[in-house]
Amino acid sequence: MTNIVEGPAFRPEPLHLLIGQEDLTVASLDEAIGFIRSLRHDRLGRFAEMLLTQLESARLPQQKSDAWVAFATWTQACQLRNDAHHWSRAA
Repeated sequence: MTNIVEGPAFRPEPLHLLIGQEDLTVASLDEAIGFIRSLRHDRLGRFAEMLLTQLESARLPQQKSDAWVAFATWTQACQLRNDAHHWSRAA
């Protein structure tokens, strides 16, 4: 038996995505998994198979954090981020 000491709980910062005319908020790994699965027949979905595997297999807080960073990076690279939400909170 191994004793794995988990760090602080994983709490991702919600991401605001713009898909066509639809504004989506993805606030958890489960929502990110569902989002990518919804794209499985789309061109973007075909490029996200390894990302989906990483999201689905994340168990420890650090793995979850790494998976969330990978998802956020992927959404940025695919130009899915709705940055208007980020600017609305600016001082």
